[in-house]
Amino acid sequence: MKKSWRMLLAMLLVTAMMMTAGCGGSADTGGGADSGGEAGKAAEVSFSYWGGDFDKARMEKIYEEFKKVHPEIKVNLIQIPSDGYEQKQLATMAAGNPYDVVQLAESFYSYASKGTLEDLTPYLERDGIDTSAYYDAAIRAYSYQDKVMAMPMRMGTMILLYNKKLFDQHGLEYPSDEWTWDDFYAAAKTITDPKNSIFGLGGVGSWWASYQTWVYSYGGSLLSEDRTQFTLDSPEAKKAIQTIQDMIWKDNIAPQASQLLQGVDMWTSGKVGMIIDGPWHILSSQANIKDFDWDIAPVPKGAKEASPLFSNAFAIPKLSKNKEAAWEVVKFWTGETGQKILAAEHGEIPPLKSVAESDAYLNIGDNPPANFKSQLTSAQRAFAPQATVKWDEINRAADTYLGQIFNEQRSVDDALAEMKIEVDRLLEEAKQLEQ
Repeated sequence: MKKSWRMLLAMLLVTAMMMTAGCGGSADTGGGADSGGEAGKAAEVSFSYWGGDFDKARMEKIYEEFKKVHPEIKVNLIQIPSDGYEQKQLATMAAGNPYDVVQLAESFYSYASKGTLEDLTPYLERDGIDTSAYYDAAIRAYSYQDKVMAMPMRMGTMILLYNKKLFDQHGLEYPSDEWTWDDFYAAAKTITDPKNSIFGLGGVGSWWASYQTWVYSYGGSLLSEDRTQFTLDSPEAKKAIQTIQDMIWKDNIAPQASQLLQGVDMWTSGKVGMIIDGPWHILSSQANIKDFDWDIAPVPKGAKEASPLFSNAFAIPKLSKNKEAAWEVVKFWTGETGQKILAAEHGEIPPLKSVAESDAYLNIGDNPPANFKSQLTSAQRAFAPQATVKWDEINRAADTYLGQIFNEQRSVDDALAEMKIEVDRLLEEAKQLEQ
């Protein structure tokens, strides 16, 4: 985390304390028209989010439905570019004038650990909302010290996409929900034909969700459960990382950089038997694959059933002046109506299980993939990222050292030993920041 971020967080805490001391309890209870304000006066909620035109259209569609239920609450939807989004949030919080609802992802942990977010647990309990109605990983991803600090809007997991044509050519059975890494490796080796630029698996990178697909499934982890110790050097994690290196350099079932075809998408062009990546490939594959049939399955099983979760959620800043109205917004967007509007896109998974498991999400007509329902199996196996206040820096360290392993064939032991020194330092800094 950059120094400027830490300074803004410190400013924010000072601001919060000053407001609490000068305004009694108003900062905690909300001083807007929606709670304790003048009777009959409409509440106004500022709602910040990132994304493109697709996201904007979804947000406006949900708002149209929200107005039918809550005509007394005006919602100002504020679309902020992804670049600079965090800086904008921190600046408004430090100034004591945050947006009433904010969209967050992995950076959520930095806000929650500094006490800048409203605990939503009392609101959930008061309104009888059972968090078990949502996928567990999505709730855990936005919980801090056993308190729900944000409600999940959408989620995705790593999935396996496979080329049926290449499987059929070799007489291979298609991947299933019960596939193991041994099954995967055997099929990938059979499909691989480097001389003709055909590989069993598309590339594997140092992005956290990519390498951790193997690490967690093999029984390892990046950090300890309390997120205070580096554990990527455990025997289980090392075995997973060595396996990835071997897939590229020993057995060559995944392409080396020099084997990639310039300007060619290896997956949509039919050059790889399988890829393990996010659900965004579903819509992309539907639009771009013309020459072969394809389908999806959960990532293979190892010592554990595990698939990395990436998601986003909506939170209410502690200093919001319209908390009750903001809560109605969060509740609606992440409730049944908002989730059904998301589900109609048939892309990312609605965290609300009743919607995800309904035709609103699962009925994709005659479009591929035939096994679209396996998305739900992946959601059940999902695990939340081990975010810390040093999440960005730790990921940069992983990108450096794992990149050396995967791209330069550097020794797993040597690279992880150096990575441990750097991550241990970052974890110590994180500990100091959270005190």
